[in-house]
Amino acid sequence: MKPAMMKRAVMLLFALSALFLLPGCRDRINLEDITLVLMLGVDLDKDNNLVVYSSSPVFSKEAKDKNEVTQVNSLTLRDARGGFESRVSALFATGKLQNILIGKKVIEQPGWTRLLDLFYRDSKTRINARLVVVDGSVADVMYFAPPNKRRMSLHIAKLMDTAHKRNLIEETSLWEFHRQMFERGRTPDMAQLRKTKREVVVDRSALLDHEGLYVTSINLLETELLQIVQDDKKADLSLTVFLPEEAKGNKSVFKLDGISFYVLDVDRKVKTAFKDGKMHFDLDIGLPIRLTERLFAFDMKNIKELQNQIDKQLLTEMDALVAKLQKNKVDPIGLGLYARAYQYQAWKKVQNDWGNAFSKAEVKLHVHTRIVDMGEVR
Repeated sequence: MKPAMMKRAVMLLFALSALFLLPGCRDRINLEDITLVLMLGVDLDKDNNLVVYSSSPVFSKEAKDKNEVTQVNSLTLRDARGGFESRVSALFATGKLQNILIGKKVIEQPGWTRLLDLFYRDSKTRINARLVVVDGSVADVMYFAPPNKRRMSLHIAKLMDTAHKRNLIEETSLWEFHRQMFERGRTPDMAQLRKTKREVVVDRSALLDHEGLYVTSINLLETELLQIVQDDKKADLSLTVFLPEEAKGNKSVFKLDGISFYVLDVDRKVKTAFKDGKMHFDLDIGLPIRLTERLFAFDMKNIKELQNQIDKQLLTEMDALVAKLQKNKVDPIGLGLYARAYQYQAWKKVQNDWGNAFSKAEVKLHVHTRIVDMGEVR
């Protein structure tokens, strides 16, 4: 046999041998044999016993209800798995988990964050699943099945994505929450939802302290302002503010002193200092904006005057937000990161009690808007 043919024969034999080492399909699992958990819920009952919920799609042709919700009482989240598998008819899998709903009552209890150890330790759990606070009963959300919505697990996942893209909520995954808990320079936050009679609404963000305990929450406008101050804008951010100067003489039942605009970009500069025994932060925020609504008459030749009015109102609302954060001793802005980077010697003394140090810090904001587009009409 020629050397070239011998070489090809050896390569072919090697390739055939490698095929025997490849895994086959004997360990495959049919989709109808899996309980594919898309959403988990964690809450406390009236006696403070841990209750865990799971929501999974049903792939059986015979089933009329295409969503299965299971509820068990357990001591830990891992302990709940046995309870689930004794109730569902297929293998329990969390590899596609999208949202973990946590009752507000849970995150008010010391040590609740240790319950999450399962998700970080089990490699089969999706670490990008989002943590969401439920203001009210988790059961009300898990069992909610409005006729005009898709499966609740899929609906909430899509709702969270949309609200996050529009800068309306603070979205926090399991991985991001773990990072925030060990970051001394800022405090954690996460989205907060509630159930009304007809729908589920994601309209607040929960703010936690360094121990992960619930402290307070902020509304949609405050969340948008927070993302500006954080310089964490995801896409075009839409704001509506009301200008007191334009409200004078309004006799209509409608509030006609409003102006709406897109924030196209955020140019934030932070200066840090330490004097008189406390931290000083100076934030200069430049905002190019595009007008989308103006409900009052205004001579646009005096565009600088309008910009000054918007600046003044935004500054008032941002100052109120910062005052609220300092009052509650939480720093979701992350100004502690700047204190550590630029005033390390002073930071070392307060790093283990940054929430208290931030509450005493002096924070000055400066806002400069620039109207770059007034819309189709002047």
